[in-house]
Amino acid sequence: MSKSNPSAISPSATDICIESRDALDLSLCYVDSHSHLADLRVDAEAWILAAQQLGIGLYLQGGVDPEDWQRQLLLAKKYSGVIPCFGLHPYFVADHDESEVELALDQLALVAGQAQAVGEMGLDFRPHIAKNSHDLQTHAFIAQIELALMMTKPMVLHVVQAFDETDKILSHWLPPFDGGVFLRGIVHSFNGSWPQAQAYMQHGLGLSVGGPLLRQQNLKLKQAVASIPMDFLFLETDAPDQPPPQFSGQQNPAQSLLFVAEEVAKLKNISTQQVLDICSQNMRRLLSKTELLRTP
Repeated sequence: MSKSNPSAISPSATDICIESRDALDLSLCYVDSHSHLADLRVDAEAWILAAQQLGIGLYLQGGVDPEDWQRQLLLAKKYSGVIPCFGLHPYFVADHDESEVELALDQLALVAGQAQAVGEMGLDFRPHIAKNSHDLQTHAFIAQIELALMMTKPMVLHVVQAFDETDKILSHWLPPFDGGVFLRGIVHSFNGSWPQAQAYMQHGLGLSVGGPLLRQQNLKLKQAVASIPMDFLFLETDAPDQPPPQFSGQQNPAQSLLFVAEEVAKLKNISTQQVLDICSQNMRRLLSKTELLRTP
């Protein structure tokens, strides 16, 4: 792939993804493992069209709150590549009281069957986010883990400045991973160290990387990605947030996924095409029990 033109990858995938909605072959498109296309800031139609022209045809969403879940469903009815994921984001939990969170958890239990994954769930203990919500975030996180396990759905984790607390919770709820075919979920926007990546993998979780990998000074993450086995790696945009340096000050475009793939390829000393193919297949395997990605 040309360094200056990442959109030049795999014309065949691009051709497949710009067909009409009914003709999309979702088994051959690249996968964005985490985005927020139901976010009110996003022009979803324009974003998805641009993504399809780059060969990116599947988009696992990150759930935020009950209103977001409904917007996801509407979007998924219109675009077959949108994969609903329902959960209570740590931001939502931190901004609401216990009774409101409990009500939302009850709603989640009722509608989660309409989604392919549960999340994004987790802990965000940055002081300006968490405020006094540490215990409530922990409660909501555990409740969503229980729900995902009960429904045998993959989980999507959001973890910021809370690795030790998260690892303790996962150690209690997720037995050591036996190396089976199916992972239990992903840690979205992984931005940690190799030892942290190892801990997550021992819990059966994949690591999804995005814009932060492209920050030149982020050597810790680059070193981790160089060591993470390809079977545990996923690619994401987190659109419209976390744009890489190439798109600083903008909403994160679909094209950033290709830049991330290129950086992973450099770190792994393999081709960008291999990275895109393997990471996309990893997500298909993770979601292989859902109707959307089931082989006819």
